[in-house]
Amino acid sequence: MGKFISTVLYDTISVVQLQDISLAKKINEDSDISKMGRDIESTCLKIVSLQSPFASDLRVVTGYLKIITDLERIAAQCAEICEIVCMNNLVKGKCLNSTVSILQKVFDIYNRTCDACYSLDVDEARKIYKADDEVDADFSDIIFDISNSISNSEFSVCSGTDLMFIAKYAERMCDHCVNISKWIVYIDVGFFPDKNFFK
Repeated sequence: MGKFISTVLYDTISVVQLQDISLAKKINEDSDISKMGRDIESTCLKIVSLQSPFASDLRVVTGYLKIITDLERIAAQCAEICEIVCMNNLVKGKCLNSTVSILQKVFDIYNRTCDACYSLDVDEARKIYKADDEVDADFSDIIFDISNSISNSEFSVCSGTDLMFIAKYAERMCDHCVNISKWIVYIDVGFFPDKNFFK
C-alpha cells in the first residue's frame, strides 16, 4: 500500500508540473487504495478477534491500523490536488515551481517514512519528525510569495488560491508522515511519543 501511494504521489507531482489532465483524472478515479486499506483493516480485526494478541503483538496490530489511516489521507490529498488541476490552469512561474519543490520534498520524506515503517527505524522516525519543520518553513515562504504576487497583480486571487491549496495539501501530507513516525515509535518501544521525545 505504501509503495502504491508513493507512485500516486510521484504522478501527482507530474500532474502539477506538467498540468497533465488525463493523468489527474486517472488518479482521481483510482479506488485501489481504499480497497487496500479495507483489506488491511479486515486482516487486523481478524487477528484481534481470532488470536487475541497482547503486549508487543497488539501494539503492532493497533499501530498499523492507525498508520493506514494516515496513508489513506495522503492518497486523498493527492486526489484533491489532481481535482484542482482538472478544474483550473495553474499559473506558471516562480510560485508554481516552489509548489512543485515542496511536493518533491514531501515525496522524499514520504518514501523515507515508508522505509522507516518497514524496518521500525526509530532514529529515522526522529529525522522525519524534524524534517517537518523545514516543510512548514517552505510552506510559509510559498504563501508569502503567492500573496505578494496577487498584490502585484501578477495573477488572480483564484489562481493564487489554487497554488495555496496545493501547497497546503503538501504540508498536510508531511504532517501525516510525522503521525506515522510517532506510530513507528509506539510499535517499537511501547509508548506514544510527545514532542520532547524527538528533541
